Amino acid sequence: MIYSDILQEISSDLNYVEKELHRYALSSKTLLGQSSTSLVEAGGKRLRPAFVLLSGRFFQYDLQRMSQLAVAVELTHMGTLVHDDVIDDAATRRGRPTVRVQWGDSIALQTGNYLFAQALQIIDRYGNQEVLRILTRVSLEMCEGEIEQINSIGDTSIGLRHYLRRIQRKTAFLISACCAIGAMVGNGSSDLIWHLKKYGYCLGMAFQITDDILDFIGSEDVMGKPVGSDLRQGIITIPVIYALQDRLRGPRLQDIINKDIKTENDWDEAFSIIEDTGALNASQQLCDRYLQKAKDKLHYLPDLPPRQILVALTDFIAIRNF
Repeated sequence: MIYSDILQEISSDLNYVEKELHRYALSSKTLLGQSSTSLVEAGGKRLRPAFVLLSGRFFQYDLQRMSQLAVAVELTHMGTLVHDDVIDDAATRRGRPTVRVQWGDSIALQTGNYLFAQALQIIDRYGNQEVLRILTRVSLEMCEGEIEQINSIGDTSIGLRHYLRRIQRKTAFLISACCAIGAMVGNGSSDLIWHLKKYGYCLGMAFQITDDILDFIGSEDVMGKPVGSDLRQGIITIPVIYALQDRLRGPRLQDIINKDIKTENDWDEAFSIIEDTGALNASQQLCDRYLQKAKDKLHYLPDLPPRQILVALTDFIAIRNF
């Protein structure tokens, strides 16, 4: 299943969104325009804009209005990526040098701020206070999630509850909001907006869990980052949490994580422990439960082409390798 094939029906709309992203990135004639354009040109799945457009297609669909919402949420997402790369000291993203590598941390931070401001400007022009409230709240939650992650670096005592709270803030709430605001602007009924919102939340949780699994089993060429990069930075994700719970090998993994200086052999051993304890399978089972919950919410939606695309996207999340 190819991602682009799933979204073929809205490909022209997504192309329009892509052109708008370039237009907003280039609206600054300063270095910010260059750094923002570099980020846009690095590409991406554009999953969040797709959810805005697909949710709107269930109701009164106006591409001009929907596309601006789609651009705003993608600019918000891109802003968080730039800031994440500074926090994580990341050298590459999607196989290309990060903004911080090309222009330095200071420019990268201002690029992220610039993208956030562009998104706010779009939403302000929209004039919908409920959309503004939702996206503002989501932005606050993403900040809280990032702080939680920073404060838990290297902390092997964190459990499932802490992890789930962190990823809902960093990932799931924004995807949920994309589904909700697309339906809201399309004048969808309150019950269908609620089901789309819950669908987006469950899918967002599954999406992040899949990301955390792929961090250990994904191809470096495809993922654009080294295998195990999160754990190397001290970020404790769900496969690590499950592996640490193993009575036999969990203590050894904890010892490795707690070492001040780790060799490549240490990392190889840590990755082997995570695989051998069944932690990756347990993580996948958790992901599958969220995917099933997402699919269950789709049953409440009208049997229209957007629903079939959302079903296909849900299946794609389960098997994706990037």
